[in-house]
Amino acid sequence: MSRERSPKSNKRKQRAVEQNPSMAQKRRSLKEVINIIGQGVNDPHIHVFDGRAYLYASHDLCVDNPKFIMQDWQVWSSDDLLNWKLESTLKPEDTYIGKRIDGCWATDAVEKNGRYYWAFSEVNRPDDKIQVGMVAGDSPGGPWTDELGEPLLPHRCVDTAVYDPAFFKEDDGTVYILFGVWNYFIAKMADDMKSIEGEPQPITVINPEGPYGKGKTDDKVSLHKYNQTYYLSWGSYYATSEDLKGPYTCRGCIVDPDRMEARFRERTWPNGPTQGRHGNFFEWKGKWYFTYCEMCFSGNRFFRDFWISPVHYRENGDIEPIYIDSDAINAGPTL
Repeated sequence: MSRERSPKSNKRKQRAVEQNPSMAQKRRSLKEVINIIGQGVNDPHIHVFDGRAYLYASHDLCVDNPKFIMQDWQVWSSDDLLNWKLESTLKPEDTYIGKRIDGCWATDAVEKNGRYYWAFSEVNRPDDKIQVGMVAGDSPGGPWTDELGEPLLPHRCVDTAVYDPAFFKEDDGTVYILFGVWNYFIAKMADDMKSIEGEPQPITVINPEGPYGKGKTDDKVSLHKYNQTYYLSWGSYYATSEDLKGPYTCRGCIVDPDRMEARFRERTWPNGPTQGRHGNFFEWKGKWYFTYCEMCFSGNRFFRDFWISPVHYRENGDIEPIYIDSDAINAGPTL
């Protein structure tokens, strides 16, 4: 026979819950401000098209990954940078690759003459090929068609590993593509976006440094422009130039452990929190942000999520070290 609890009993229970939250309540309290954390969405590049943010990303397969296992690419969209909706998934089987691979590495996208172009990294170990392909569509979220039927940038077309593409659109509408590891290259895209014009040209970085020390950069190249200065970045490190094609002078790192919430600082990469920050800089509603890989949520460097932090530029052109905390796009000096 059941007994109905008295109001006083219910109040005592409520006070006990408040003082000793259940595991379910603890799980709810751990919900992140970005709604798709825990799904392995990483290597983020965010662009704004028609007032909506689009996230072009790689996708780690499983939280227990013992190595990088990435079998598709994804596009997400948002109207507030926090709540994301899946727009499309691209599988290598639907491109010139024609089969499943575990090396669907980083991507980037650009708009040209009302169409959208999405470049992706093919790290195809079984076939010993590392190259860049591209699909096209009439919407920033897809659907996508492989109109080339072959790589845009084939394996070993220059003296670097051909992956991690990044588009840059100049003020006059000209589109360039950058790529590479340790040594970066840049090429102008043809007007029809079906090929590059000429040979890719190397980019010189003066006094480079990165997560592996001074004298070398990394992969993860990206390029943006602020106040007529070009910012070349590789993860959390960056260099600047007054000329698109360089040379670029290294100006340092935007990740400072002292500006990180403890959990972000402590569950991090083997070389520390400046490593692994694949992402890009973008402007949203008059403010600048940096989106990047984050592994603290899983604790597994092979199952990454992404995060976003505000960006502030100093009068001399330096980028202030970013704040990395649970508030994401609203992070600030309250750690």
